[in-house]
Amino acid sequence: MSENFWDQVDNYRKEGIDPLRWIPTCSNEPDNELLKHVLGKVKRCNVKIDTDWFDAFHYSEKKSPELTRRVFTFDGALENEVMIHHALSLLQVHNEIGEEPLLLENTVINFFKKFKSKVLLRKNTVSLTSHKESQFALLDYIQLHKGDKVGFSVATNSATQIFDPMLNLDSEINSNIAMVRTIDHLNLLGCTSGYMLYPIYDASTENMLDKIRENLDKFTSRYNLGMEDYSSLKIGKPFFGNTALANTLKELPVNYQQVEAGMQLIISNKLGMLSAFALFMLLQIDPSLYDRLNKTDIKISDLFTARDQTLKSLGEPKFSLGRVISKYCPDFGTNFDKSEHIMAVYPVSSEGILAVKTLSMLTNSEIMVNEVPMLNDEIAKFVTSENLISNSTIPANGCHLIIASSNVSNLIIDDLQKHNYEPFIIGYIANKERPSVKYNTNVDTFMMPNFKLQNQVL
Repeated sequence: MSENFWDQVDNYRKEGIDPLRWIPTCSNEPDNELLKHVLGKVKRCNVKIDTDWFDAFHYSEKKSPELTRRVFTFDGALENEVMIHHALSLLQVHNEIGEEPLLLENTVINFFKKFKSKVLLRKNTVSLTSHKESQFALLDYIQLHKGDKVGFSVATNSATQIFDPMLNLDSEINSNIAMVRTIDHLNLLGCTSGYMLYPIYDASTENMLDKIRENLDKFTSRYNLGMEDYSSLKIGKPFFGNTALANTLKELPVNYQQVEAGMQLIISNKLGMLSAFALFMLLQIDPSLYDRLNKTDIKISDLFTARDQTLKSLGEPKFSLGRVISKYCPDFGTNFDKSEHIMAVYPVSSEGILAVKTLSMLTNSEIMVNEVPMLNDEIAKFVTSENLISNSTIPANGCHLIIASSNVSNLIIDDLQKHNYEPFIIGYIANKERPSVKYNTNVDTFMMPNFKLQNQVL
C-alpha cells in the first residue's frame, strides 16, 4: 500500500471530507427512500416540500429567473429570510444524522419549522459530512419575471458525491463533478440554451478558495457557460456543489400520466460504472483483494480503465444529450404525440436499477424489466458476493431512463449511439393498474440481500 495514498486520505479527513465514505453505497447522500420519507414529514409549517428531481418555471424570452442565495445554520435563528416563494434547498448534515431516520427527520423538521415566510421546495439535495462544523442549510430562491411565455427554465442542484483521494483536494475534478451532474440532468430535460451555473463552494484557506475559483473559471470558459459567483459559504471547510439553470423552447419530457401500456423503456447507457471505480478504490485500501480477484476473470487493467472512464464521465458534460432529447419533444404549447415524442424521462443517478421503481410510481404503471445491461458483469457480481457494495448497478453520468413508443424508440437509440452512448431497450410498460416492477432477469447478483429487502426489489 502506498503511504502517499493514506497521506492523501488523511489530508481529506483533516479538512472535513471522508473520501472513502461513498464506496459502500456509491454515493455520499442518504438513502433515497429515507430522504423521501423524511421530507414527506415536513408539514404544518410555512415550508411546502413537493419532492422532485428538478424544478421548472415558465421562461419569458430574454428574462431569465434571478437567483438569491441564503446560507443558514441548523441551530441558529433565521435572520435573513427572503420574501420569494420558490427555492431549491441543499443541506449538509453529519453522517450520524443522515444515516439515522429519526435524527434526520428531527433535524429537517426543526429547521424548516423556523421559516416565517412561505416557500415551496421541489428540488432538495442532502449531502453528508464527517465534521459537525461543516453542517449548513442553503436555499437558492428563484425570482421569476412576467412576460410572454416561450418555454421553460429548468433548475436543479447537486453536491459532489464521489472523491478520489489519489487526486489533490483542490483538483479541478472535485468542483467539476457537481456542475456536470446538474448539467446532465438539465440535458435530460431537453435544455439546449441559457446554461447558468451558481457554484456552491468553500475551503479552509484563501489559497484553496483561489484555486477553486480558478477551476470554476476554467470549466465555464472551456464550455462557454454563464456563471455567477456568490462567493464561498464561509463555513471554513471544503465543499463542492452547484445550482444550475437552463432553458428549453420545448415541452418537458415528463408526461408521466400519459404513459401507456406497451411503451418501451430505454436506458441510455450501461449500469455499474461507479461500482467498478469503487472496486479500484477498495484495492488501494485492502491489497488482499488482489488474491481474491486472481480467482476471477476480472482484469486489474479493467479497474484502471474504469477509474479513467468514471472520472471522464463525472467531469465532462455531454450537451449532445440535450439536443437528442429536445429533438423528440413537442414545441412549447403543443401536445405530445406518442408516435413522435419521448413521453417521459428519469435519471438513474444514485438509485441504479431501482430508478425503475421510482419511475413506475411516477407513471403509476407496472414495468417489466427484461435486461439489466452492466458495464462489467463480473465486477458487479464480485463486489456483491463479497459484500463490498450494497447496489452494484450505480452508474456515472449519462445513464437515464426514457419511455417512448416503439414507433420512435429505435430512432432515439440511433441518435444516442451517434453520440457515443450505449442505449438498450430494457423493458416495457406492462399495464397502468398500479405501480410495480417485475424482472424477467436475475437482479439478485447485483444487490446485497439486506439492501434488496430494504428497498423491496423483488
